Amino acid sequence: MKITIQTNGYAWIVFFLSISLSAFTQDIQIKSGYIEINYDNDFKRDIQWVSASDNSLTYFNSNIQENIVINGINCKIFTIDPKQVKQNVVDHKEFGTCIETILTGFYRNNDLFIERQTKVLLPKSFPNVALFRTTYQNLGKKRVHIDSVYSQRIALNHLNGLHKEEKEYTLTSFQGGINKWGEDYSLIPLISGFEQDNFQGMHPTADGEIIGGGMPFIDIWGKTMGVALAHLETRPQWVSLPVKVRKDNTVEASILEVPDESIGMNGWLEPKETYTTVFSAVIFHKLDYYDALRTYGNLLRKRGVDIPKTSPKQAYEPYWKSWGFELDFTLEEIYSILPELKSMGINIANLDDGWFDYYGDWEFDRSPGKFPNGQPDMIAFVNKVHQMGFKTNLWWYPLGVSPESQLAKEHLDFLVMDKEGDSPKDSRALYQLCPAYGPAMEHIRKLVERFIVEWGYDGLYSDTRGLSAVPPCYNVKHRHKTPLESFQAVPKVFEVIDKTLKKYNKEAIHEVCICAAPHSPYSMPYYDIASASDPINLFQTRRRIKVEKAIHGSSFAVGDCYQVPDDEWSGFSVPQAFESAIGTGAQVTTFYTDLDSTQHRHWNRWFKDYTKLKLSSAEYINLYDLAYDNPEIHVIKKEDDIFYGIYADLWSKTDTIELRGLKKDINYSVIDYAHNRQLTTVNGSDPFINIGFRDYLLLWLRPEQ
Repeated sequence: MKITIQTNGYAWIVFFLSISLSAFTQDIQIKSGYIEINYDNDFKRDIQWVSASDNSLTYFNSNIQENIVINGINCKIFTIDPKQVKQNVVDHKEFGTCIETILTGFYRNNDLFIERQTKVLLPKSFPNVALFRTTYQNLGKKRVHIDSVYSQRIALNHLNGLHKEEKEYTLTSFQGGINKWGEDYSLIPLISGFEQDNFQGMHPTADGEIIGGGMPFIDIWGKTMGVALAHLETRPQWVSLPVKVRKDNTVEASILEVPDESIGMNGWLEPKETYTTVFSAVIFHKLDYYDALRTYGNLLRKRGVDIPKTSPKQAYEPYWKSWGFELDFTLEEIYSILPELKSMGINIANLDDGWFDYYGDWEFDRSPGKFPNGQPDMIAFVNKVHQMGFKTNLWWYPLGVSPESQLAKEHLDFLVMDKEGDSPKDSRALYQLCPAYGPAMEHIRKLVERFIVEWGYDGLYSDTRGLSAVPPCYNVKHRHKTPLESFQAVPKVFEVIDKTLKKYNKEAIHEVCICAAPHSPYSMPYYDIASASDPINLFQTRRRIKVEKAIHGSSFAVGDCYQVPDDEWSGFSVPQAFESAIGTGAQVTTFYTDLDSTQHRHWNRWFKDYTKLKLSSAEYINLYDLAYDNPEIHVIKKEDDIFYGIYADLWSKTDTIELRGLKKDINYSVIDYAHNRQLTTVNGSDPFINIGFRDYLLLWLRPEQ
């Protein structure tokens, strides 16, 4: 039977078929013009992107399926009841017009009697997305234990995506889990034997750090297409998103839930009780992770996670911070550098780490040259910076509490506590405030008020890996409904900071760096600048800038994570590369301490160009794949002009570069704006050039009149 549903001029087709295929008994087919989902009568699913045709990465594998393990039994086969299959076109409260399909099936094995109901949504406004949520109900007479649930699970075969002339290639991935410092998350090749669980809860890294959070999003793509998985819950969840390259070199990607009763998760089902999985999305796309991340951000916005798509005007201003002097700076060192900054068009000078005594107290380092008189010296510092024509923002780690601090001694009730009544320590050997405890959040609010109202700062820079997550909290004084409340309330910290900042200074800027880790989408609604999070090389810098432009918005302010002169570079950050920052549309920042005359000319030129071109607030457009297009190219559009940031170790003039995104039949002047020279003219109908370069080529294409 074939049913065609027509709504608002948009046709969807829902098929009920009973035909035999070589690898799949196709009983139920749900199909839009973009996505085709097949379920056999055992509730096993195949999902395909219609646009991919013969080059699809996804394939049907009967062993790689959503399932639940109960009482140690893998409940693989749920027999679908065809009488309970329901299809409707619905007006969903969040996603608008959708095809909604509800499938119900049953598993029976001795005393086990489990009902599975899966709801599938195909939203009209997101044609390349399928949304899923499954509920399991215990229909038996005995209490049962949920060991694990695959709420989403797909199989990918890179051989499906090969062109005829190719023999093999490796798939590439974005993985939103947090691992040890320096490991890439934005571009990970899936080589034989690769496995990563991307657990969002607290876990040890390879070097022993306990950390959690991240981004509940994974993406796998090849040369022809990509497919991403994400959960769309409106707060952080204690789940994994594992990616595994199997022995046959196929790839398995999934969302895995393992209920932990000790932190309040539902691990047992009494008769008639239900377990509902996270709300999840399968997102299909072309090129690298950019379009999938952009779609993911838009899906979250529909659910009420209000991630801003752009930043306030003042967020794009270049700035300097005092970190170049590290912890032992003096105020005179800061004052002495301000005139030189002013000459280069930098009008923001931020006070970085090293100004305080203990985390949590946030009182003053009274060392000579800093703030020996405490608050009066701090106020005098801010006033003098303002008098010299600068704004200034203050560095801090809002959750951190030093064990030696007065706060730790007097307010143990503010802290996260474990089962034994001890306060666990983060990577900086600090305790953490509990985000789900009102008095602790009031402490943060009062601190922000002090920084902005009493001291006069223009904004805040919130930093460290500890901002990604806190452990479950067992502090009895907090009266949590479950210990998981602390972990899920971390975005509240950012919300308190943002609301307090804007209350007292509507122009205040809040920047966030989650050191060497992916930002959490749940905290994104509450800050104006996303740092590229401590990349260890220029490849990571550019990739992470693209990540943040994708999920936030094409013109959102993304910090480049600092220009550092080669002779001051310690190996901890990345050395100076204005070309990488400006060519990708990043906000240009620095913490240098001293420039010779040659360096000053170079830096003066680039900061002036940054201010003049204003590419950081222009539109990043996704036209190239960072994994499979060569050379690496980033594109910024500003009105009718298009800017290309092109990168390679060494590129031969005999190798052609395609300039995508030009209008057909329009002639463009091609300007190498890094070297202030006009190269040639190119027509949008034949957008190819041949030019050799080393490291970078920055092109400005202007339509000819």
